[in-house]
Amino acid sequence: MDDSNYLAPEDLPELEAWAIAWYEEAVEAEFIGASYHPDTATVGRLRDYFKAGLSPAEAAQACFGGKH
Repeated sequence: MDDSNYLAPEDLPELEAWAIAWYEEAVEAEFIGASYHPDTATVGRLRDYFKAGLSPAEAAQACFGGKH
């Protein structure tokens, strides 16, 4: 089994809170609109940002900052 994509069940509440904070940061920075739904590739990048320890604000910048 490839553990690089694995998140332990006990990490899910923290990931959920982090993802909500990421979304709020991205909307506040006007990177995305309130109705934004990430595609599969973006979800994968977000998982990697979370696992790497980026803050939600850092992840929003990494995800969208170069595009705006």
